[in-house]
Amino acid sequence: MKTILDIQRRLLALGYSVGPAGADGVMGADTEKAIIAFKVANGLQARPYIGPITLEKLFGFAVAGQRALGTGEPRWLTFARRYSGLHEIKGKNHAPEILAMWKATGLPFTDDETPWCASMVGFVLESVGIASTRSGMARSYEKWGVKLAKPAVGCIVTFKRNGGGHVGFVTGRDAQGNLMVLGGNQADAVNIKPFAVSRVTGYWWPKGEPLPEGAIPTVESDGKLSTNEA
Repeated sequence: MKTILDIQRRLLALGYSVGPAGADGVMGADTEKAIIAFKVANGLQARPYIGPITLEKLFGFAVAGQRALGTGEPRWLTFARRYSGLHEIKGKNHAPEILAMWKATGLPFTDDETPWCASMVGFVLESVGIASTRSGMARSYEKWGVKLAKPAVGCIVTFKRNGGGHVGFVTGRDAQGNLMVLGGNQADAVNIKPFAVSRVTGYWWPKGEPLPEGAIPTVESDGKLSTNEA
């Protein structure tokens, strides 16, 4: 598995600029532009989504089945990161990767407008051999796994929101104490955004998986709280 930092370094080596900060491990606008430029040059769709085909083009070998790098994070979070940058397609067409998530979790939807955060989480879990709730309801995860007293890297976190809920994976905290969450349908995309702790309804861990140790790290954030997960 390749991290965002690995991808940035490879893009730099191939002559693509990832912005003034260089390889910093953050999927920012400049890195997305570099990914799009690389994909167009290699006959792929002009989207910042990083999938197995893009990784193979970048690194010259198939990486989909490789073990995660020693990042110290659970394998499902490392797997989820590969979908960073995946966006809904506006209009009558739909992102095939999102449709594949619906199919993989046994849900009947055939569009990318139906809220898909729970499908993203379920797809990630099922892809690494962990049973999900197989539900399209974000807060179905409140009756899943082992409840944790506090957040941990890679844990599933559930939120309340007007009209429903939201679910994603914790990656850390920002300097303001907000939770940093990797999730789907966050402003119609897969990304990492800060969330107010006051919205949390619980933290959850897969049954049978080693429990995490230590505090979650402080990570970079733009400080703009997520407000659109519908």
